[in-house]
Amino acid sequence: MRIIRQLELILGTRRVSHGPRRRPSRTFLSDPFLHQVWTELRKEYYPERPDLDSYVVAWSARNQKRVLASCNIRRHRVVVAKELFEPSAVRWIAPVLYHELCHAVLGEEVISASGRRLWHGVEFRALEARHPDIPALNLWIRSGGWAMAVRSHRSRMAWNNRKARAMVG
Repeated sequence: MRIIRQLELILGTRRVSHGPRRRPSRTFLSDPFLHQVWTELRKEYYPERPDLDSYVVAWSARNQKRVLASCNIRRHRVVVAKELFEPSAVRWIAPVLYHELCHAVLGEEVISASGRRLWHGVEFRALEARHPDIPALNLWIRSGGWAMAVRSHRSRMAWNNRKARAMVG
């Protein structure tokens, strides 16, 4: 149906709507590796919640600088920074996914304080404390490990681009 509308617009047989523009929806597919890690964590820590296996877990399309991962509870989607695939950072994928899994477990019913949601409140911290690598992950982030992974990823991508241009030219 959508293709027919687009053809009508191209051929001029359909009137153009001047209403608000919608962003084209992107189709998100789970990365097999990330989804396997997500599922294994879910089975180990939350075996009573098989509904969480329906989440799409994928690498981000954008370069990240501050966000390691994000969990969209309404869309059942977790996006992980591709910078975590750096050799120095890959060991942190499981704890980062566990952090996002805690968000999915709690859902949107997090305690509100003064009208704001406490995404990282007491309940969240209690869930997060169950994973043994979370303190080490937090230390790695605070000590500059994440920033180093971002710089390493950027320099690796720049090198790959220069190498590709040299082979073409």
